[in-house]
Amino acid sequence: MSVARPLTTPIARSETANRQRWLLLATTVVGHAVKHFFAAGLFIILPELKAGLELSNAQVGVLSTARNLAGGLANVPAGFLADRWPERRAEILGLSIAGIGVFAYLLGSSGSYLAAVVSAALLAAVISFWHPAAIGAISQIFVRRRGLAIALHGTGGSVGEALGPLVTGLLLALFAWTTLLRASLIPALLCGLVVWLLIRTVPETGASSFGVRGYLAGVGRLLSNRRLLLVLLFAGGFAGGQSVVQTFLPIFLRENIGVSPATVGFYLALAQVVGIGSQPLMGWLSDRWGRKAVLVPALLTLGSAYAALAVAPIGAPFLAVVALMGAFMYSLMAIFLAAAIDLVQGDVQATTVALVFGIATAVSGIAPGVAGIIADSAGTIATFLFAGGLVLVVGMVAAFTQWRRVPA
Repeated sequence: MSVARPLTTPIARSETANRQRWLLLATTVVGHAVKHFFAAGLFIILPELKAGLELSNAQVGVLSTARNLAGGLANVPAGFLADRWPERRAEILGLSIAGIGVFAYLLGSSGSYLAAVVSAALLAAVISFWHPAAIGAISQIFVRRRGLAIALHGTGGSVGEALGPLVTGLLLALFAWTTLLRASLIPALLCGLVVWLLIRTVPETGASSFGVRGYLAGVGRLLSNRRLLLVLLFAGGFAGGQSVVQTFLPIFLRENIGVSPATVGFYLALAQVVGIGSQPLMGWLSDRWGRKAVLVPALLTLGSAYAALAVAPIGAPFLAVVALMGAFMYSLMAIFLAAAIDLVQGDVQATTVALVFGIATAVSGIAPGVAGIIADSAGTIATFLFAGGLVLVVGMVAAFTQWRRVPA
């Protein structure tokens, strides 16, 4: 008489779990690329939007500030939802991408400056719901390789940031900017559906039972951590410089140099291509050597590269500076996130991610507005000096700060 064999064995269950965690990582990496593909295209469209609505540099700065502030504030509910209902991460991630298409459509349909500001702000807000759910999940699964896993997630974003400007720049030669924004609705909805279908069956690493009061208490405990506050400060300064350059480099290239939208896309894509290779390398190095050993020299180099944009001659020297900038401009946020999560315990990792992005986007929200005023009074090129000085100060303060070593 034969004995029925169990449907699954411990080895089979282990292999299934291993496949599922890699499916989650792969889906979040690709989804992150899609998200940033749409987001990066907006920076190429920005000069066209400025011309179409007849905006000043200060008005562009305010629009960028509104986007960043909305994105920063949205991280509060985003972190709460991701930690409170981790079983809903598939819906959160899918709706985040789908929402990009909805608000991009509204931005493309804007007939006034106020409508454009509101639509851009809502677009930034829905984007913010991606990071806490995605990074919180992979940081729990890949504890010992947290820096590398988060960096791989960031690499997906770099791929999207590289392709977005190139594709958008080329399409602007064929279609109006309003048409492109409205046409993004359908692919964004489809991509959101695919993300939901892929990861809806991946089991959770844990469940949370706290409510709003418990969440706020947890945030209070996080904000009492002095080392975490320093990481938040550094991330904010870094993001402020990044936001200024993202906003005004395309405008400088279009208005001061007179290049085409496709060429602007090439410059921005060049920065991203370099970052695609440097990001996982820096994540791996930060896991081995510590976060400070990677962040400090990278911040000092990045700040110097921002300042060099103001003096580098157009041509090969300017391209070299953009490439150097790209090696660090989009890679360091993953290290800041890993450094922050190193400092927390328990089931608040998505909340910690939300805090980092919330502070970063809120602080960076102020910077483009200030830079817009500087650009109107001293020229667009002065914004690069402002961004470089901001990041150099952060790098020098970080050099004299004690950091927690990565757990062995």
